Amino acid sequence: MSSSRERALSRTQLRSLQIENQLREAREQLDQYRDLYLRQRADMENYSKAKDREISQIIKNASREVVKNLLPILDSLDSAIANSKDGSNLIPVQDQTFKILGTYGFKIIEAKGKKFDPYLHEVIAVNQSEEDGIVLEEIQRGYKLNDEVLRTSKVIVGKKGEE
Repeated sequence: MSSSRERALSRTQLRSLQIENQLREAREQLDQYRDLYLRQRADMENYSKAKDREISQIIKNASREVVKNLLPILDSLDSAIANSKDGSNLIPVQDQTFKILGTYGFKIIEAKGKKFDPYLHEVIAVNQSEEDGIVLEEIQRGYKLNDEVLRTSKVIVGKKGEE
């Protein structure tokens, strides 16, 4: 009788060990699947963020060509205001145009009185001045769209010289 109990106990222990091994293998497999899931999820989140950035950039720059095609009109407004005796009736139109374009990230590059910056300004002439490298006059306005230069300002720069 004790022998049959020992065999039964031995079978129970063996079965218990088998179940423990299966449980350990199942936990290891579960951990592997969890890691795989987390990596896949992170990859998808990164992909989604990259796509969102790409779409945002496309939307941001979609108006670039349209705005570039409007630059001659803005130049004509500048010329009309500068050459008319009373250009005050065109100034509100110009201001309104700049305000509307500004909602799309359009900005005027400030030039006159500023330090010359080759990324923002194009020198068309150099005149003697008391300060070196300062923009004395702006011949044609420059513009940015979403902090990218659409067109550089055409400027006259001062150069310190001997008199």
